[in-house]
Amino acid sequence: MPGPAQSPRSGFTIVESLVALTLFAVGLLGMAGTPAAIQRLSTAARQRAEVAALGWSRLEELRATGCGARASGSAVTRGIVERWTLSSAAGVTLASDSLRLPPARDGTPREFGFDAAFPC
Repeated sequence: MPGPAQSPRSGFTIVESLVALTLFAVGLLGMAGTPAAIQRLSTAARQRAEVAALGWSRLEELRATGCGARASGSAVTRGIVERWTLSSAAGVTLASDSLRLPPARDGTPREFGFDAAFPC
């Protein structure tokens, strides 16, 4: 005599539920770090754009200045330390502009440089 027929079970087991919940939690944690990373990268990009604009502005200012009035110097603008040096060779003024941002969180220096040559 055959035994009672067993109906197939519907639903999920505890193990399947725990695995799904773990995967969901890992996904949420990954997404939680995304805004912080976006903010950090956005700030770095803004700072690099500011440094580039400041450096090229300085070189343009030096180019527009007469040969006799050009001089090396330094300045601090919005926390960016800038030093520019000039040297002359064969009727050309060589300009080098070095810009330094405050160190990154990990302590690495962030320095950028721009060079140009102006006829005299």
